[in-house]
Amino acid sequence: MNKGKKFWLVLVNALTISRIIASIFVFPIYFHFGAKVVGYILAAFFLTDWIDGYLARKHNVCTFFGSIMDTICDKFIMIISCWVLCYLNPYMIYAIMCEILIFLISSFNLTQNNEAKSLYIGKLKMWILCMCVVAGFFFCRSDKEVINLIVFIPAGVFEILTLIVYFNRLVSKKIVVTKNKPKYKSSKEIKRMLFSPEFYEQNKDKTGLLNNIYEDGK
Repeated sequence: MNKGKKFWLVLVNALTISRIIASIFVFPIYFHFGAKVVGYILAAFFLTDWIDGYLARKHNVCTFFGSIMDTICDKFIMIISCWVLCYLNPYMIYAIMCEILIFLISSFNLTQNNEAKSLYIGKLKMWILCMCVVAGFFFCRSDKEVINLIVFIPAGVFEILTLIVYFNRLVSKKIVVTKNKPKYKSSKEIKRMLFSPEFYEQNKDKTGLLNNIYEDGK
């Protein structure tokens, strides 16, 4: 990989990881500077979700590491943001519960060697939730139940729809219980698979991704 491509790979992953770093400061910023400041900051960091994806595709540096981190960082900042927003809008606790369940289902789906690619409804739900969270910090108040409910309804509807779709995708597949402990490939080979844009392009739409990290391919 040439220096230019390495630069974009590092930059894209740094933008992704910045969302986890930002989430650490959501609580103190909210209590020291107020809800609107948090709303502006989150709006900026939610945009990095689009920016890092755009840059990764434009410069051909999409990797499985980036894809995994993107999912983890999105879930982390969203759950923390909704948690803080619960001080203004208690309904957001349901969004947190759905986000955790969706993440657990997706993770279990991956361990079953099923297709790990995000579904369109999951991406749409994420953007709807982002807008609802930002709107929540601007408009919600603990004593304004009607406004709180209006802000939550779009997020709640898409959370439930996404949860149903992801759950149905899981139960439609055969669940396999592995008793024997598999032998993994070397750390160097696994690192190449995680950070290689070429490997990602060849395997991103395939099932059985976890087989690639085992010596016997099973």
